[in-house]
Amino acid sequence: MTANDPLFSSPFARALASRVLVLDGAMGTSLYSRDLTVEGDYCGCENCTDILVDSRPDVVEDIHKEFLEIGADCIETNSFGANTLVLGEFDLAEKATEFSRKSAEIARSAADAYSTKDKPRFVMGSMGPGTKLITLGNTTWPAMLDSYTNQALGLIEGGVDAFLIETCQDLLQVKCAVNACLRALEQKGKSVADIPICVSVTIEQTGTMLMGTSIEAAAHALRRYPILSLGLNCATGPTEMAEYIQWLGKYWDRHVSVAPNAGLPVLVEGRTEYPLKPGPFAEAQQRFIEQSGVGLVGGCCGTTPEHIKQLADMVNGRDAKRTERATLPPSCTSLYQPVEYRQDNSFLIVGERCNASGSRQFKRLLEAEDWDGIVALAKNQVREGSHVLDVNVDYAGRDNASDMREVVQRLVRQVDAPLMIDSTQVATIEAGLQCAGGKCIINSANFEDGEEKFDQICKLAKTYGAGLVIGTIDEDPEAAMARTADRKFAIAKRSIERATQVHGLDETDIFIDPLVLPISTGMDDDRRSALALIEGTKRIAETFPNVQITCGLSNVSFGLKPAARQVLNSVFLDELVKAGMTSAIVHASKILPLAKIEDDQKRVAMHLVYDKRDESVGGTGLPAADEQKTEEAALA
Repeated sequence: MTANDPLFSSPFARALASRVLVLDGAMGTSLYSRDLTVEGDYCGCENCTDILVDSRPDVVEDIHKEFLEIGADCIETNSFGANTLVLGEFDLAEKATEFSRKSAEIARSAADAYSTKDKPRFVMGSMGPGTKLITLGNTTWPAMLDSYTNQALGLIEGGVDAFLIETCQDLLQVKCAVNACLRALEQKGKSVADIPICVSVTIEQTGTMLMGTSIEAAAHALRRYPILSLGLNCATGPTEMAEYIQWLGKYWDRHVSVAPNAGLPVLVEGRTEYPLKPGPFAEAQQRFIEQSGVGLVGGCCGTTPEHIKQLADMVNGRDAKRTERATLPPSCTSLYQPVEYRQDNSFLIVGERCNASGSRQFKRLLEAEDWDGIVALAKNQVREGSHVLDVNVDYAGRDNASDMREVVQRLVRQVDAPLMIDSTQVATIEAGLQCAGGKCIINSANFEDGEEKFDQICKLAKTYGAGLVIGTIDEDPEAAMARTADRKFAIAKRSIERATQVHGLDETDIFIDPLVLPISTGMDDDRRSALALIEGTKRIAETFPNVQITCGLSNVSFGLKPAARQVLNSVFLDELVKAGMTSAIVHASKILPLAKIEDDQKRVAMHLVYDKRDESVGGTGLPAADEQKTEEAALA
């Protein structure tokens, strides 16, 4: 997805692609400069500026006209808090759609009055962060989704040209608002080709969003959504934004926006003032346009019509300047930082211990509802070298969706590692995704129950912007789990094609799991399972070089003693990485460097992996079951 994607074909998107557009200034600053009364104009709802579209539409319209008069190309609706959750604090929840519609109608009327053929004016539907954040536990995803949907419906009905999800403080809030816009568009029979979505996050003076999210993590987490522009607004002046705008100008593949405050706020005789004058304000944004290719410029808190006038005079219809953009490496993210799928000096290590199916310790902690103990277990995996944490709470007799919410809510804030949300149940997966602001990986989809469940999980990946593990299992009643290289490749090909062509997932966000099966059973049917996996991995990697390949490594040595498992797992993993495996779910501290494994142990492990039972290549010549015991003893 790029700025030139056919998806972005609306008049607003075409205008943004051709020239720099000027957004208006601070609606709040303008309103508070008017002589309005709490009981009369605000109807007793102090600081509820959204109510003014109903009680004083003339004041709101005058402010729009002031900014249009001095040259603004775009005006924002007075709907910053006009959603159900915020208005509910004033007992006005049922007014969300109505107030949003009225705010858009007022702005639309003003914009149309000032539009000409050479200078059309646009209305952007303002959608603020609200007063409740999911990551802080103030509200839930479903409640916020409904709240923003009601707002977006009103903005569409009132005739906005674009949505502006602004002053974003929490990645979950952004994801939820984007999905609400998409939901509202679908209900109205429209799409982002008609009304595009723009997003503007707030980077505090700490250098991150309120929840601690870096600009890099925000860009990676939002990259797969159909967002026309990503930028910054509020919290600081342009000087403090420079580093982050420069980064977006280098790496974000669509349009970049910026709407700073008029400098950092200062207290003067008990009131907040913004000291940056219009001239320096415009000069700073000129550098953003010229050096970082910013295409949408405007003002936030403290910016007056004079600030926007000097900005418009500086822009003066200049063509959009696209800087050369580097490609963001495919990544997942924690709430705080991104982690690349392809590691330079390692494979992507997915910690396996927060899994009720495979870790007795995690299972005991889950039974005891020892949430602090689970967080400590997760942190220890990160210390041991895990890049990502697999989280699986599937446990018979418990409310798995509730457990997933409890665990994920704690891990996302207390552990700086992306999460792999792992379950066989769609509802449990979604419960985790609704609590994780970063870009997660879903584990997993497959065709065992046909295409219906596969499609459900692909839709979750699309909705929550997640990567997706797909196992090589299909509907075959005789051999659903692929055991041969041919079957592994065939199912992988089918799943990649359906995930990308039907659901629009990007190849780089797909992890194929060709399935590790035990070679430690002593049964002849299992002896070639490792070799089949290596060959299947090679074929998938060669045919689909952009796809990630992962596995649950420990299955290969199931049933062996711990020392033998450690050797076999380590040797097998090395062979898989050579074949093209990019990731593995492992206990990181139990993987040995090959240099630390004795030559005899490596030789025996390689014989097991490649099923070398002939005496001429070092085999024992014993029957399979007896030979397995001999090989296990040699490994240990």
